[in-house]
Amino acid sequence: MNNIKKLVLLFIVLTSSTIFAQNNDYLLIVGKDTISKEEFLMTYQKNNDLKATTLDSLRSYLQLFTDFKLKVAEGKAQMLDTSKKFQRELTSYRNQSAQQYLIDKEVTDKLIDEAYEYYHYDLRASHILFNIASDKPTDTLAAYKKALDIRKKIMNKELTFAEAAVKYSDDPSAKDRLNPQNKKTQPGNQGDLGYFTVFNLVYPFEVAAYQLKVGEISMPMRTQFGYHLIYLSDKIPAIETIQAKHIYLADTLARNGKMSPETKAKYDLILKKLKDNVPFEELVTLYSDDKGTVEKGGELNPFAPQRRAGNFVKACLSVKPGNVNTEAVASHDGWHIIKVIDVKKLDVSEDTKYALKNRIQRDRRSYKSKESLVEKLKIAYDYKETGKTEAIKFFKENLPLNYFQSTNIKIEELDGLEKLPAVFTFADQKVSATELAAFISRFQGMNQIADVSKFIEDHFTDFVSENILRYENKHLEEKYPEFKALVKEYHEGMVLYEINSNEVWVKAIQDTVGLQNYYETHKKDYPTSAKDATPKPFEEVKALVITHYQTELEKKWVESLRQKYPVIINENVFANLLKK
Repeated sequence: MNNIKKLVLLFIVLTSSTIFAQNNDYLLIVGKDTISKEEFLMTYQKNNDLKATTLDSLRSYLQLFTDFKLKVAEGKAQMLDTSKKFQRELTSYRNQSAQQYLIDKEVTDKLIDEAYEYYHYDLRASHILFNIASDKPTDTLAAYKKALDIRKKIMNKELTFAEAAVKYSDDPSAKDRLNPQNKKTQPGNQGDLGYFTVFNLVYPFEVAAYQLKVGEISMPMRTQFGYHLIYLSDKIPAIETIQAKHIYLADTLARNGKMSPETKAKYDLILKKLKDNVPFEELVTLYSDDKGTVEKGGELNPFAPQRRAGNFVKACLSVKPGNVNTEAVASHDGWHIIKVIDVKKLDVSEDTKYALKNRIQRDRRSYKSKESLVEKLKIAYDYKETGKTEAIKFFKENLPLNYFQSTNIKIEELDGLEKLPAVFTFADQKVSATELAAFISRFQGMNQIADVSKFIEDHFTDFVSENILRYENKHLEEKYPEFKALVKEYHEGMVLYEINSNEVWVKAIQDTVGLQNYYETHKKDYPTSAKDATPKPFEEVKALVITHYQTELEKKWVESLRQKYPVIINENVFANLLKK
């Protein structure tokens, strides 16, 4: 039944008009609903060529269109669209559809084009992270200067980027560290992030990395984690998956780039046998310590570049498929001799942009599009900050020191709050200090906030955006007729599904007496064969009988609806539908 519902709603959305003409002669009146010729023609042209049609074809379509409107009128009369479930689904669809109107389309298009450009390449980069002690300007500047100093040391070749990452980076993964679970030392990555592509890392970092040339080191750049220096070590055409086999030689010295004597002896023997054309798979069976892949000839599951260490991926890309990279690659606890089976390049086409658009909508970079729209709406709605400064001062002076750590203090009950002027105004809205207080209360339960004024200032933009976008969302139907039409289409489609279920589909199944009577009346229509007119038993043709009974119920139902609701066709308008 759910599939039927989806098909009905899809049919309505695809075939219903997306614009409604204003101040035009009507074509059709069904009950209280007046339909213009433009709406009807737009509906018709969704699936038909108006230039190749005739008035007779239009007349037939008008009959179907009228039946649809009659059913919707009856569904509304039965108040099928007033249930909580119905309204919840309609609201969900409406809010989902509204999202495309709550962004700056120009900015979104630029983000899509940017991601599409990045998507053509995989990058390998290293970074050094510099934490910022607090949001105080002095701490921010100190972190920035430290990053500049370290960059200068690297550029002057006083130390390598990897050495600087181990010595100075605040990213714990850069240094060797003790694993608390197995008490073993886990080697650091020396800042190496391996290969990545668009959406794998935070947006500001991604942009900075893709703007570098191989071998370059960025200036200090900021993310929510702190300041970063980024070193771009490789840039390759995007890869979807790599297929490879390996011979794994367990060796704890590998984490330091060294081989034990036993491993070196085994490695040299493997190289000799490879040179003697011994099959790679045979050597896997004889020497590999990866018991999970021995029976598969050493074959690993296909992997994307970002799923393996950078050195491992680099080794795979250093030889052509079918060949063996005889340069062993170190991992945390062993060495790998790799045979490449296949490298599948990522197929990037114009169709990719649709998928990227969906990813962007779920990514933090989409905030740029919303922020741009808010700035435009501020101008359009004459945004003015009126009592912001006074409100922030009030909260700084009246909020208890432990407010953000407490869950019992009610900020909305602070004496004098209601007397404060509006924090800001826009359109016909005056946003009060009480509303700002409610917004601030969402952050209760956090750690102690040292500077209340700065905290409110930092979050004030979000508060403004939330109010303006909520107002814009509420007035979308007024601003965009096509959006209003889209919601109406879905609304009517839902009503059609509900009323058809009640009056036809479910009724035909549940009305066992009526169904049996229909069979008895029409059983001659279900002969055993072309040569044998004996009717098939009811149970054998029940599904077909239900379908036919539904058709009869629908026909009689529509006839009754035509008696119940007045249908008026403006014949003068209809006769001129095909005239230019």
